[in-house]
Amino acid sequence: MRNMSSELAAWLRTRTDNSVTTKKLHGDVSGRQFWRVLSRGVTLILMDSGKIPIWPWLDIHELLSDHGFSVSSIMECNTKKGWVLQEDLGNLRLLDADDDQYLKYLNEAISMITSMQRQLDSRACSDSIAGRRSFTPAFFMAELENTLETLFFRLLEVPMEELIALQNEMRKLCGMISDSTVFVHRDFHSANLMIHNNRLTMLDWQDARFGPPAYDVVSLIRDSYRDTGFSWEDKARKFILSKGDMNMFQIAQTACQRSLKAIGTFALQYRKTGDIKFLGYLPRTFRYLVDYSRICPQLDSLVEKTYNILDEYSGELDLKDFRYSNIPGVREKKEYDR
Repeated sequence: MRNMSSELAAWLRTRTDNSVTTKKLHGDVSGRQFWRVLSRGVTLILMDSGKIPIWPWLDIHELLSDHGFSVSSIMECNTKKGWVLQEDLGNLRLLDADDDQYLKYLNEAISMITSMQRQLDSRACSDSIAGRRSFTPAFFMAELENTLETLFFRLLEVPMEELIALQNEMRKLCGMISDSTVFVHRDFHSANLMIHNNRLTMLDWQDARFGPPAYDVVSLIRDSYRDTGFSWEDKARKFILSKGDMNMFQIAQTACQRSLKAIGTFALQYRKTGDIKFLGYLPRTFRYLVDYSRICPQLDSLVEKTYNILDEYSGELDLKDFRYSNIPGVREKKEYDR
């Protein structure tokens, strides 16, 4: 049981058997750790959330499970230590599915979003942390401040005057986003949806809250990890028809904020870990922005300023070829840069 504390290993043995074997899995940037556990011919997943509070994860797990949404089953849990032994959902993410599977399950995922918004209303969520948290324009802007600082200021070394102008455009964007609210998973994309037993099962719901109806669907169909191609607009329009009280402006505005937020997250993950794989998601996500301004002309100035900055400035990172290449230029750090 390498890379596992003796205390956690002892807890695991008391809930399995002495012949248990484990394999460390790739974790996430939150600091949680995961192992695949083999015991008595059955595989399980062990999560160690000791570095971050476990109770929001458990709270929203209960909410989703009680309303019939597909989440992993919990076998054992130590809430004080943040340890959870849960069902193994396998290795096949929606992200990894072949094209035919991907399109099939993409439609299922959109239906799942519609069902969550319908069933998990304010009354259903009244006892959950999800019902007591919500997006606001200030919250949206705080996310984009991270993008401004981490990517544009630190990695691209954009001058302050340009940053302030871009910041003003971002503030306008955050003020545009619909103030109607529904249940939002908040990280609903292809890397957080497992294909298990011929159905989709959700992961990483711990940040769920109330927010714009378009939020989860644009996270999915404008996924930084996998491009849905031209079909994204058709799927957006079908979602709008199913809701009956939305329009494509709301889709474009919410998608624009979500994409810019994701860009900042990837930049932060790169700065924290040094792993350049996170940078490979930036060009695709930047390319999405032009679609949003085409749909919603109010976004023209923001997108134009963003693209002009990418064309003109580079520092540790060079994204001048973002329209054509998914491989950003990265300057080798000198000793005094560290």
